[in-house]
Order: sequence, then C-alpha cells, then structure tokens
Amino acid sequence: MNEYEELYTVDDIAKMTSLTSRTIRNYLKDGSLQGKKIGGQWRFTMKDIERLFNHNSVAEEIKKNNRQDVQDFMDGVGPEFDGEIQVCTIADYYCGDAAAGKKMCDKLMTVINDPDGNFPMAKLHYDYIEKEQKARFVLFGTPDFIIRTLELMK
Repeated sequence: MNEYEELYTVDDIAKMTSLTSRTIRNYLKDGSLQGKKIGGQWRFTMKDIERLFNHNSVAEEIKKNNRQDVQDFMDGVGPEFDGEIQVCTIADYYCGDAAAGKKMCDKLMTVINDPDGNFPMAKLHYDYIEKEQKARFVLFGTPDFIIRTLELMK
C-alpha cells in the first residue's frame, strides 16, 4: 500500500454501493471484503473495494441496489431533504479501460468526501461496463453537488 493512497471507511463503501454498513461488515466477516484495522477502525484501499466489486454475488447485489435507488428516486421514495431540490443524473464516461474509470471514480469521490461536509445526502454509484469500455456514474444530490461533480469529468 502506498503511504499516500486514499483509504476508505465502512461508511464510505456503504455510500459507494448503496449497501448498509451492516452488509459491508458482513462482507468483512465472510471474507468477501478485506482491509486493515487502523486505530481500531477498518480502512480499505481502492484495490480492496475493487476485489469486493469483482465478487460475483456482491456485484449482482450492488447492481440490484443501484437500480432500486434510481427506481426509488423516480417513485419519490427516500429520505426527506428539507425542501431542497434533489437531482439524479446518470453520466457515462467512455474511458477505454477500467483503470481510467476507477481513476475518475476516485476523483469524483473527493466531492462526496468533502471535508466541510457540504453534501451529506449525496450518493455516487460506479460501474465499469467492460463491453462498452465505459464507466457509468449515477449521482444523487443537490444541483450544487451534481454540478461540482460533473465539472470534474471535463
């Protein structure tokens, strides 16, 4: 592990996948997800997360949950946002290979992991579609979050 490599928490992975923290912990328990304990808390590299995504049953569960999130948004099901406008956007990034897609995902995650906590209800789903050589990002959040995230894709 590179000492400057970004580390993710259980909650970060839950946000990325739309799975619950409990489900992520179950994947830790059954060995589908591996990481390191630092200061008593689990931390994961992007490679750890990629291995989880590549596990067939986990990948299918994530895709199912991602589709359900979009359907819930369309049906108006979900948390209340105190009258704020909420947006769901699907962006395809034709990048040629999975490494470039993951690099873009890392870049976009910086907005969700904003240290000032400007986007607490924002969500980002990532999927690399090998056949089409594209990364697909599904973004949920305020217009400011969507704009800030899409600007990073330029």
